[in-house]
Amino acid sequence: MFKLEKLVLHNIDDSKTYTYEFCAGINYFVGKNDSGKTEFYTFIDYMLGANFHLYNRVWFKDSLLFAELYLNCDGIRFVLTRYLNDKNKNFFNYLDEERGESIRLEEYKARINRLLAQDDNCLRELRSFVDEDLSFRTFTLFNFLGEGRQGILNDFFDKCSDVRYSIKLPAVLNYIFNKNLAEIEKLKEEEARLASLLERLEKRIAQNEEVKNRVNRQLEVLGIDRVFSGTNTADIQAAIEEFQSLLQKKDVSKKTRTIAELEAVYTSLDEQIKIQLTTEADCKSFKASAQKQKDLLENLQVLIETKPEYAYLVTPIIQLTTELDQSISFSKYLLQESTTKELKKRRDQIRNQIIAEQSRYKVYSVPEKIKAITLVKEYLGFYDTEFSAADVKGIRSKLRETREIIRHLQNSNDTEKIEALSDDITTLYKQSKDVSDLVEYDFANQGFRIAYIKNGNTLQPQVSDEDVESGTSKNYYTGSMARHTLIQLCGYLAFLRMLINEKKYPLAPILVIDHISKPFDSKNEKAIGQVLNGAFSDIHADDLQVFMFDDKEPSNLAITANSTTNLVDKTKSGFNPFYHIPEEKGPNGLAIED
Repeated sequence: MFKLEKLVLHNIDDSKTYTYEFCAGINYFVGKNDSGKTEFYTFIDYMLGANFHLYNRVWFKDSLLFAELYLNCDGIRFVLTRYLNDKNKNFFNYLDEERGESIRLEEYKARINRLLAQDDNCLRELRSFVDEDLSFRTFTLFNFLGEGRQGILNDFFDKCSDVRYSIKLPAVLNYIFNKNLAEIEKLKEEEARLASLLERLEKRIAQNEEVKNRVNRQLEVLGIDRVFSGTNTADIQAAIEEFQSLLQKKDVSKKTRTIAELEAVYTSLDEQIKIQLTTEADCKSFKASAQKQKDLLENLQVLIETKPEYAYLVTPIIQLTTELDQSISFSKYLLQESTTKELKKRRDQIRNQIIAEQSRYKVYSVPEKIKAITLVKEYLGFYDTEFSAADVKGIRSKLRETREIIRHLQNSNDTEKIEALSDDITTLYKQSKDVSDLVEYDFANQGFRIAYIKNGNTLQPQVSDEDVESGTSKNYYTGSMARHTLIQLCGYLAFLRMLINEKKYPLAPILVIDHISKPFDSKNEKAIGQVLNGAFSDIHADDLQVFMFDDKEPSNLAITANSTTNLVDKTKSGFNPFYHIPEEKGPNGLAIED
């Protein structure tokens, strides 16, 4: 049970107080125009933690210092105190204890939230579902029906005009009308596991990138023309070993040759390689000529054997060719290819030596190079090769897929629950059929009902569609603001009854209504009382507390109020008893008499 018991107002110097007593059920406050009905409506929200700046408003400035709200929660009584001139000067204490130190507004709201949180598990489930902490302040959407947005059926809650509430409502409705909460909770756990794993892997990837960058910076110091990519560790290690051996061979007994000497050797080797390549080409040419001579001799021999009569002509040619072959040694021109390979290998060694020497003499000293070698070896040991980019890609894809499933389940609707809510709204509306011509006219239409449409948070009157098959409905549009306001009231009451009965939301079980009779004429205004009385037919007055502010007597609206209070009496002119309307003065400065 949650009930507001009384509101105590303290004047500007805390010398006087005024108390409004509340009871279970319907608390009705009567007041003419400019009697502070809307200010009282707003003040209840303020005492429940709303971040309004009231101190400079006409109704409170220089008249009201602070207020105390007494409430009862499951038999335990509390006092909530708020100062109007400082939003962070608040108190929250048990009735039988003294005030402690003041608390900030956020702590004040947090304590009310803990008071209204009926089930910690449900709060965790709600937090997990919407991915943020939603407090009872968000659920005040269901508690306040102001005058400004009466008659609105699309996004029909009054506070939906405030972006702070409207952006949160879709997630709240998804939670309220979802029947996959257990499955979503499991998927959320899987999502958290995958997200944590992906975060760790991405962190390792970032560390690997840093290792690669560090290794490559040290390779630049050493003058090694290699780039560490993460997959060529063996190549880098071999290059380091080779470079280290060059440094170690720097002789004690032999001076290291200068870069000029090394370049001279390199040039000499390069020239030798060119000569060698030219010689190899010549040798290939000689080999080709020799092969032709051999072929010629073989052909001549065959000619003599087949035609002996030509022997006297062929024999001198054979003798000449044989003498030429014996006088030239072709083998001295045949050089092994290994000679050229050895020369190239030596040239590469000299080139590496030149690079090393250039790096050493240009920028870095030998100790710095030794340090760089040590760092490269150490960094290579830090590089993590236990996972691949494909692993990360797979996890990222699975996480994306899991989130898509969660979003789909979160947006799915419990159609049975929505239908039950629509039926309840329709039933409440029908309660006023006997006292309202508007309602009677609506139910004269075949199949009239009020459907709740979650997408858009809309209350949509519907009737049977006679042009199509039986059982289908079509939207029914009506233009009366009174009719829309009554439907809106039914929507509020049906929602509150549903949420209160489920007992799992951080919801204050109250409904505060401001001047709801305004759009109604005398023929239809009693419909308000019929709907309210119908709401209490299956919910106890201790479970829902209603605060109504209006300029008409409750009997005019057929409301059976549990308490009725006049905002204007002999002692005060409106809600704030310490506020006085400034006297009008004439040109001479004297007050104008009535």
